[in-house]
Amino acid sequence: MICADLHVHSMASKRPSEWFLKKVGARESYTDVEAIYQKAKDQGMTFVTVSDHNTIEGGLNLVKAHPDDTFLSVEVTAYFPEDNCKIHILVFDLTRDQFKAIDGIRNNIYLLRDYLLKENLAYSVAHATYSVNNRLTLAVLEKLMVLFDVFEGINGARNSLHNEVWQAVLHSLTPDRMEVLADRYSIEPAGSDPWIKGITGGSDDHAGLFIGQTYTTAPWGITRADFINSIREKRTFSSGRSNDYKSLAFSIYKIFCDYSGSRFMNDPHSIQEFVGSILFSDSDRRVKNWIIRQKIKRGKEARDQIIFRFFDDVLSWSRNRTMDVEARMEKIYTSMATLFDGFTFMVMESMVKDLCNGDAGRLFKNISASLPMMFISVPFFSSLKHLFLDRDLITALKHEYVGPGSHGQDRVLWFTDTINDLNGVAVSLSNYMQSALDRDCNATFVVCLPDDKARDLLPNTLNLNSIFCHSPDFYASYTLHIPSLLNSVEQIYKQRPERIIISTPGPVGLLGLLMSKLMGVPVSGIFHTDFAAQAGFMFDDEIVADVINEYTRWFYACVDEIRVPTRAYMEILESQGYDHCKMRLLKRGIDIRPPRFSDMEKRAFMGLHKIPRGFTLLWAGRVSRDKNLYFLVDIYRQVAAARSDVNLVICGDGPDLGEVKQLLQGFERVVFTGCIPHGRMLEFYTCADLFVFPSTTDTFGMVVFEAQACGLAAMVSDVGGPQEIVVNGKTGFVRQTKDSSAWSRQILELVKLKQNNPQAFDRMGMHAAEHIRVNFSWDEALGDILEGEQPEVRPLEAYPPLQVPRQSETARAVA
Repeated sequence: MICADLHVHSMASKRPSEWFLKKVGARESYTDVEAIYQKAKDQGMTFVTVSDHNTIEGGLNLVKAHPDDTFLSVEVTAYFPEDNCKIHILVFDLTRDQFKAIDGIRNNIYLLRDYLLKENLAYSVAHATYSVNNRLTLAVLEKLMVLFDVFEGINGARNSLHNEVWQAVLHSLTPDRMEVLADRYSIEPAGSDPWIKGITGGSDDHAGLFIGQTYTTAPWGITRADFINSIREKRTFSSGRSNDYKSLAFSIYKIFCDYSGSRFMNDPHSIQEFVGSILFSDSDRRVKNWIIRQKIKRGKEARDQIIFRFFDDVLSWSRNRTMDVEARMEKIYTSMATLFDGFTFMVMESMVKDLCNGDAGRLFKNISASLPMMFISVPFFSSLKHLFLDRDLITALKHEYVGPGSHGQDRVLWFTDTINDLNGVAVSLSNYMQSALDRDCNATFVVCLPDDKARDLLPNTLNLNSIFCHSPDFYASYTLHIPSLLNSVEQIYKQRPERIIISTPGPVGLLGLLMSKLMGVPVSGIFHTDFAAQAGFMFDDEIVADVINEYTRWFYACVDEIRVPTRAYMEILESQGYDHCKMRLLKRGIDIRPPRFSDMEKRAFMGLHKIPRGFTLLWAGRVSRDKNLYFLVDIYRQVAAARSDVNLVICGDGPDLGEVKQLLQGFERVVFTGCIPHGRMLEFYTCADLFVFPSTTDTFGMVVFEAQACGLAAMVSDVGGPQEIVVNGKTGFVRQTKDSSAWSRQILELVKLKQNNPQAFDRMGMHAAEHIRVNFSWDEALGDILEGEQPEVRPLEAYPPLQVPRQSETARAVA
């Protein structure tokens, strides 16, 4: 078997495509042809060639120095005359005269194709799915499939997604498909069997780092002529590595280091120079690096200690000179991630401490000290963006020619900042996670928790490393976690998501948004929580609420689709300026099995929790003023003034628990249970008589949802989302929050109804459970959000409204 890396650049390639290298005026490559030859031979290549852009200068030097096992090649920039779309075509084993002819006609790809066929030149269309000048379309790719018969299957500078999809497309071609394409574009195919394509491979190396690691093999033959003929006859294969964002970033970095060295611009004391010497140079600079390390060690600032730990870490593993470049890249990336995390922690700690102490100067000092170090991460993000620039085109190709994967679903990453906190979003997401796992959905939930809190996570969870956490005083039940940025980017990249869903606009949600933009992945944002409305209740300072509101609006403006729990909240968001065209309803499912308590078991349960006999009102959730709890207090005071046999049970914890307890002090039938595990809440739902939830800021109302599923009628406000999951007069009641007396009157009517007609009262709970069972299916909910389907809601029945102004009418209506 003979082989060659058919796509390598030398210092004769002078015009870079990367914006950064263009900006500084660097060449595309600084690799000498002799270095290319030696590295290719070290990698076991039978033959060596250089394929510079539109020049054979480097190739001529290579062939002159090593005539026996090299051949002249070039990477030609050709153009479709109808739209000026650039295409790169590799031409092998050509002569000077042939290159001159090619250079004269390359502005017309049709003339170039005909010339290649006439001269019987071996060729390969390079990185066909890479849009060189942002004009590549599906139609252009289809034209290429008719025009040419040999393509690069693995391009070492492109990621595995591009290479795998393109090879699958080429292998999917059939005689009928090629006949259709030839007729569509009125192009004569290149050969007699155009549905069979030849495949080549090349590293597309510009920095001298990966020469010979992606290559073309021919299964038989020993001579150069045998190899070239195998390319012509479509009998070659591609092998080797694809690129990733880290390798691309370090390749660009290597070119910049070579450029700086050629201009004598290197700063011997910079981290960039230190990293360059570790990755790309031999050991003679290590003494100098050790001296730099000692100088930093003597610094007393936090910044100095972070950098010292970085130097210490790198020097500890860099002494192993047997590691290849790729292994060293992995090591330095990990070290740089730790360096970035150190500065992130310093800034976040400063924000918490220094802002609270009023020391804004120290905060800005720490931010300023961090910026130069954080700048080193920029190449990784720009490289990631570069690799996925043509994601839409790849998606269209896959859809048109390959179809869905073996799993039949897109790979979905679902990001959330809350998963085990005390709130309805966490409960809802836990249900989504379990249901997705039970149904073998192709979805992974991305969270950020410390190791000690991540032990019980489900297998379909990706836990990012938390480097900083903080629980704000005003919301002690929630802990903010900051993920390790560069390590998280690597974890997410390896998941290869095809869709991203974001449940929260916190640090994890922001990371999901960033990755969606860098990887060209469609992103849906779920509007679980109205943070702006909550802030209006929780803060007296309007500026804080306005900042939260503006940030939230910005965040959801960045997503491709906004999933909203209810239509009522769609209207609210539209009134606030959100794009209605981007909104879709978030379908819900539920799968709970409430306990079947007898009346005796219910009394025993109530006694266990010291809840007196009588009519029991239940409230559950986070005890915070944004839940309109003071309105609930007012309602209960009115009810208790009218009757002495009505209980109020408050399940939950939160920042305003102490204040609510004080407001209800002296009411003997008020019971505070504290935080109840989710599974145990089903017992409270089952044993209570009415769920009362006057919140105006909830977008859905998970507790209302669960209460009804357990057969507990609910009373909710006419503002927000819960009103849509309660059928007024049939499964509960929807009342205005401007009038607490209307609530208390309704409750008192229900107390009388239970006393005088318990069968009619019980039917309301039965209706509630049936309404939830019929209308909320997990199969539909997961199909809706994961596969983008929008099923019709199947109504239980056309519920007539229940009017209960008087006891006699109440009994007849429920019956």
